Amino acid sequence: MKKYIAFLLILTMLLSACTSQAASLTGKWALVSYGPTESRTAAVPDADATLTFAEDGTVTGSGGCNSLGGNYTVDGDAVTFSDFTMTLMACDGALMEQEGAVTQVLSGIAQFEIKDGTLTIVNNGISLVLTAVTAE
Repeated sequence: MKKYIAFLLILTMLLSACTSQAASLTGKWALVSYGPTESRTAAVPDADATLTFAEDGTVTGSGGCNSLGGNYTVDGDAVTFSDFTMTLMACDGALMEQEGAVTQVLSGIAQFEIKDGTLTIVNNGISLVLTAVTAE
């Protein structure tokens, strides 16, 4: 009986951890850095590169130059991006490099982690590090 209760307690904690991870992805996040996980580049200053994850499974934002939007689903620590669209303006080299990393990470299935108000999304060795944007 004690083993059964312990099993249920552990299962409940695991399920609640998955639920809180998914719920905490919702909100607005500002890009801090991007690039290969071992050598990230600071985000272009004043570029307003943000992602906003809505509860309805849509994500909108900007890589700093172009607007983007699409859908996302969460399964544990994996997030799957689909049906993405993006405007096609040309920007200076640094912004285009940053946008390239953003679009690469937001395609297909990526891994994510949220820790201390920081969201890290990694896809094929390229990462985005974002911080939570508080409502003003």
